[in-house]
Amino acid sequence: MPTEEKIRRLAHTLWEQEGRPEGRDVQHYLAAKEILEQQETVRNRPKASKSSKPRTRSPRAKKK
Repeated sequence: MPTEEKIRRLAHTLWEQEGRPEGRDVQHYLAAKEILEQQETVRNRPKASKSSKPRTRSPRAKKK
């Protein structure tokens, strides 16, 4: 879970990028929290091992 500090920093950045609108603090906070949670989910997703990937064979040349 993202820290409160990270959420607040990102929310502030979002607020600035949108031209510092008034009354949107909750929306920016929730958007920042969602973005950071999605990033953590992607980062924590297990990577596929080489053995789980399907093996492909290259076509053999025909002998003459």
